[in-house]
Amino acid sequence: MASVSIIVPVYNQEKYLNKCLDSILEQTYSDYECILVDDGATDKSPQICDEYAGKDERIRVIHKPNGGLTSARKAGFDVCVSDYVCFLDSDDYLHPDFLKRTMVTIKESDADVCTCGHYQDADGTIITNTFNFENKTIEKELIEDEYVMPIIGKIYSEGFTNLPGYVWGRVYKRSCLSEQCFVSEREVYTEDDIFQMYLSKQIEKAVFIPDKLVYYRVNSASLTHAYRKNMWKMLKNRHLRVLEFFKDSRSSQKQQRLWASGFYAIYVTLRNAYEQNDYRAFKAEMKEMLSDELSKDILSNLPDNLLKPRQKMMVLLMKLHSYRGLFTAKKLLFKN
Repeated sequence: MASVSIIVPVYNQEKYLNKCLDSILEQTYSDYECILVDDGATDKSPQICDEYAGKDERIRVIHKPNGGLTSARKAGFDVCVSDYVCFLDSDDYLHPDFLKRTMVTIKESDADVCTCGHYQDADGTIITNTFNFENKTIEKELIEDEYVMPIIGKIYSEGFTNLPGYVWGRVYKRSCLSEQCFVSEREVYTEDDIFQMYLSKQIEKAVFIPDKLVYYRVNSASLTHAYRKNMWKMLKNRHLRVLEFFKDSRSSQKQQRLWASGFYAIYVTLRNAYEQNDYRAFKAEMKEMLSDELSKDILSNLPDNLLKPRQKMMVLLMKLHSYRGLFTAKKLLFKN
């Protein structure tokens, strides 16, 4: 079978890095190279990377100045030589059969991308009730409707299927990835979704398998669980890219997903603003977003049938510019 390049961006993960790298060395599929990209780490991660490179000739290390997650992924991609590529965050780790199961599936189905399931690792507690995939093959003519749209425009009311957009947990044919896929997380949120959007134009077939073969570490210090400045700007950039990408493809079904993409930008900006735990800062952030013509257009045209009841309440409070109401309704709007 074909070779695989495993690209691991590394930044200040000395606590988890050994577990990650050991899981790569324990793969039951041996035809791979591992490219560790030290993204200007300031802890002991660079030394750990060099130590592992000394243990196994399949491991290579790139040391570079800090540029962020996407720049590290791109640096590894630029030097990889395998037919297929996958990405693994340095605090996550793999089941021993990750490569074997995904590569066998790719060979048998002649697919360009294979997606598997994952577990979560919350301080050593393994959470199993994560996203469940069924065995599924999506051919080229349905890639837009059944692969990328459920990632880009997630709709949580009844009757809609959504897909996670994470870059990790997938194996890709290297020739399908282009410069365009690597959009910086410092410019767009979420960059993984946009990666999948640009990838979708290049793939002929995507397959999903139910096997949970990646362990995603729930890390409160990660980008996913921290307040981020300029969130509305980054989400607006995301949505504008989505609108541009689909400008020539606006069926009624796709339009629903595009409105959902716009709502996602508003929803995540709100959720992020709560992380400050300060009403005055929260209000300032909400006023900035709600004064933007793009958010006004989204809120004015968003169909009610795409929203859950609490999301409808959220939209109403925003239309009324009830900042205090939004702030005090946090637990109701974002209950588990």
